[in-house]
Amino acid sequence: MYAKDGFAVIDGAGRNYLRLKQIFGENVTANQTHTGSFSRRIKTHIVGPQYRFAIVVPPELSQICLNETRLLDMQEPAASEAGVEFTGRLNNAYVCNLWLRSASRVLCRLVPFRAGVTEELFYKVSRIPWELWLNPEVRLDIDAHVEHSRISHEGRVAEIISESIEKSLRKRGSAYSAEGMVHDPPGEAGSKPGIDDTGFKQKILVRLVDNQCQISLDTSGAHLHERGYRLRHTGAPLRETLAAAILLKSGWRSNEPLIDGMCGSGTFPIEAALISRRIAPGFGRDFLFQRWPSFQMETWRYLLRKASEAMLLKVPDAIIGIDIDPEAIGVSAENASRAGVTGDIEFERMDFFEFNPRKRGLKKGLLVLNPPYGVRLDAGGIGLYERIGAHLRLNFKGWKYAVLAGSRPEGASLGMGRVRLWNIRHGGMPITVVLGKVAV
Repeated sequence: MYAKDGFAVIDGAGRNYLRLKQIFGENVTANQTHTGSFSRRIKTHIVGPQYRFAIVVPPELSQICLNETRLLDMQEPAASEAGVEFTGRLNNAYVCNLWLRSASRVLCRLVPFRAGVTEELFYKVSRIPWELWLNPEVRLDIDAHVEHSRISHEGRVAEIISESIEKSLRKRGSAYSAEGMVHDPPGEAGSKPGIDDTGFKQKILVRLVDNQCQISLDTSGAHLHERGYRLRHTGAPLRETLAAAILLKSGWRSNEPLIDGMCGSGTFPIEAALISRRIAPGFGRDFLFQRWPSFQMETWRYLLRKASEAMLLKVPDAIIGIDIDPEAIGVSAENASRAGVTGDIEFERMDFFEFNPRKRGLKKGLLVLNPPYGVRLDAGGIGLYERIGAHLRLNFKGWKYAVLAGSRPEGASLGMGRVRLWNIRHGGMPITVVLGKVAV
């Protein structure tokens, strides 16, 4: 379904796509800086006020993410339906995107309001200063969710939001393009040279529940697991956010050795190296908030500089990735190079069942294993887990471990006695992480 003038497309899920540049005109670009009254309006309406922020995270990772958020000194973080929420200013969203290892994305919640009828929803949305929030070169993706409200159709809600934003921007568009922004030479001000802004999409999430409307703007852009280093993988890769969460939950200390006995694409060793060296997971990627008219470049440069100063030059102890597949070792080494941790990880082609940490002179640390399970090719089943358990009891006495299994029976077949079983989802499939310590 198309809204008027062809600016918006509504799909059956209540999602709307809007290309702002069609409204503002082709002469407005992302390379822009603010002047005069526009800058003052941004400071007053966007940068200065406090907002509620929602950190989107799977339920099983929410406590880990909550702990991370507390360590970042966010104001009164608490668990919520979305994952974790806190109150702060826009620069706090910069910090969370840069530093959170287990989060999926960070949303900025606008002030909620009542909307009992379509006219009320249209009017109140049109009052939001969208020209201060939205970049004309970034496509909008409006997703509506409705419960127990007089306006009951999600597609209609998304259409109203789209039309209201369009009207608001048209009303302010002339002043916005002429007075509010001027073009910069390449490489200056709000965006990096060579970045194609059409690759970004501005998610606007609308929840209309009991006639109360909550609009949230995505600040992250691409999912936060997309660190930028894993361009190749060897099948069924573990998300970077999930790998980091498992490491954080395992009780591993960053100054202890870490062994990944079936490293695949190298996600566990790479995430461990980033943690050990105190490298912010978002240090090497771009975020959607960098495309906003309100983006504070100097604040962002300061945060990057502080993150750089916090980095250690090398990992405190050994991080080793083992795989019997030579292709996996090659892919892991490439990914580690892109992550900037090549010298921190030793990748070795060998059979895990031939590895003995004592022969390497390693002190006790953490062993992580992501064996083939479920529908993955050549899944080993219970017999493989029995073999793993026997190898751990013989050669890894006193080591902590985190072993992924496709089911509780597979995890139990490790035969490790008293363990913690953590149920999570990976690739849409329920799995179990077996956490424990090998008896001495």
